[in-house]
Amino acid sequence: MNPDIQRKILEFETFVNDVLKEDLAQLEQKLNVKNADIAEFLELKATITTFKNNGLDKNGFKTQVDIGQNFFIEAQVSDASTILLDIGLGHYLELSIDDAVAVINVRVKLLEQQIKHFRKEIARTNAHIKLILLGIRELQGFDDKM
Repeated sequence: MNPDIQRKILEFETFVNDVLKEDLAQLEQKLNVKNADIAEFLELKATITTFKNNGLDKNGFKTQVDIGQNFFIEAQVSDASTILLDIGLGHYLELSIDDAVAVINVRVKLLEQQIKHFRKEIARTNAHIKLILLGIRELQGFDDKM
């Protein structure tokens, strides 16, 4: 085989392994983080809905709070009509139950759009990898009749 072709094949393989596969791993990691964020918001929304449906937002409730290392203390919440919602960058906003659900719905839609974007990027990166591997196969002289 021609040494120039062998060098090009090696460059393409290096690009696939060092750049494209690394990009793919980073995109998948970002996708997993966004999926976990959505799961947290949906869990919070379900909890808020349960509070509202059972009247716990006005009557209060007792709970146990993990203070670390699986040590729990008992807590009494007398009025759960407002909650503190993490809005990012370490800032919390006190919102009514209904406003919190509205903010959660907006955040979930935003996260869904970001997930859609990451999925497109993953598909594009996978297509680039496949295209380069097909090019390498062609340079090596293999017939691509499957």
